[in-house]
Amino acid sequence: MTGDEQLWLDCAAHMAAAGKAAAQDLYGTASGRAVLGRGAGGDRTLELDRACETAILDVLEQEAPHPYSLVSEEAGVRGPGDAAWRVVIDPLDGSLNAKRGLEPFCASIAIADGPTLGDVRVGYIEDYTRPRVFSAVRGSGLLSPAPRDSVPQDLVEIVLFEAGRPDRHHFSYHDLSSAGAVGSSRDMRLRQIGSLALSLCYLAVGVADMLVAAVRSRSVDLAAGLLILREAGGGAVSLTGQDLFAQPLDLEKRSPFVAWRAGLDEDEVLFRARRLQRDLA
Repeated sequence: MTGDEQLWLDCAAHMAAAGKAAAQDLYGTASGRAVLGRGAGGDRTLELDRACETAILDVLEQEAPHPYSLVSEEAGVRGPGDAAWRVVIDPLDGSLNAKRGLEPFCASIAIADGPTLGDVRVGYIEDYTRPRVFSAVRGSGLLSPAPRDSVPQDLVEIVLFEAGRPDRHHFSYHDLSSAGAVGSSRDMRLRQIGSLALSLCYLAVGVADMLVAAVRSRSVDLAAGLLILREAGGGAVSLTGQDLFAQPLDLEKRSPFVAWRAGLDEDEVLFRARRLQRDLA
């Protein structure tokens, strides 16, 4: 880990802690659910979103070790376009959960030295409802937490799933069975937790085996989690045929994707992903 990466990692930890503190008295409350308008990402901004983002950006402004440009779910894209560093933030990933008081939800913070998902150098995700942090630095492996005891390499037992409104999808539930066909298990179960960032972290530590994200996903949701997953030995591929890691760090909804934990047969996953691409994309 370089000195710059350590400085950014420390800054991200302080940012996430500030966001978590801001959320504590607001999630699941009427005041936290108050609608303030629409953020730069196009979704409704709640008082809960605003409070978390404000707390996080206050720390970033005070502690950033270098000049940066910002991509944030609510505030949008700010700062000099030629800055060497980009800070990509979702102050509250899983905001619908948080609005209703349903766990989990988190802060997702990524630091990149270029314009794409493949350029992320530091990833930091803090669960707002538990004392749990996931972090990684490119080339240094998964920093926290340690992966759980290994499961059989070809076992696909828990597949996480993310989708949008039912009226925007036209696939059969049975189509998702192709994900379970990757491994030896024929007892696959689906779970939807409501946070893409934490879903990627659960793959990284082996809690789940695969993630099928049938939604066009923004970089603010993916940037930190994809780095954490890759550093833990997992992978991800777009369901549009494009290079997922070439996706720009912006607020556009772009690519449904499939991701998997370390140990699964990547060639088999990619084969099944092509079938899912036909069914879901």
